[in-house]
Amino acid sequence: MTKPGTRQSDTAYERLRELVIHGALKPGALIEEAAEMERLGVGRTPLREALQRLAHEDLIEVVPRRGYFVTTISAAEMFQIFEARLAMEIQAARLAAERATPEALAAQRALLDEARAGIAADNRDPAWNLAIDERFHGLIAAASGNRYLAANLTRFYGLSVRTLYLSKIPITLVKDEIANFVAVFDAIASGDPDRAERAMRRHLEFDPMVMIGIVPRQSVEA
Repeated sequence: MTKPGTRQSDTAYERLRELVIHGALKPGALIEEAAEMERLGVGRTPLREALQRLAHEDLIEVVPRRGYFVTTISAAEMFQIFEARLAMEIQAARLAAERATPEALAAQRALLDEARAGIAADNRDPAWNLAIDERFHGLIAAASGNRYLAANLTRFYGLSVRTLYLSKIPITLVKDEIANFVAVFDAIASGDPDRAERAMRRHLEFDPMVMIGIVPRQSVEA
């Protein structure tokens, strides 16, 4: 059910984004508008607004006179997505270390408190763990003070996490990443761009072969 004050198109966007990223809507699949309107409880106009937003994020492709399709992704595109995202995440961390406001730092501390509480409760729900990680990156992007960078990081976060699901790679639990979260936030709070960059690199370190399912591994950082 849509929360009071929430636009139907926003609700549809969030739900469809989740379905595409998690692989419930498969690459190349046609979006059946009538079925999605029923599933999401929205009208045609809010649904199409949501689909257009997802098209801007390269998760949906609009094909004239045919409809909306979930985008496909190749191994080469996976490499490019992670290369681009790593460069932007590093820049965001460096800028955040230079520009973070007291309010931004307070939000970061609050997220760490929430993450630690979840760890203490042994929360292994993939959705919760992924949401904490996405909020971690979102807070850094917001603290960078560059809204264009933040918008692109939202887009590339979705694309990169989608590759994990399509490659059948388990999402890393927050308990295994909390030290990296702390290291990045501490560097930002200290106003140290170089240390923030190093900490972000450690968090996002990955083996490209794992990303495309060639080399097995227990888990990969989101």
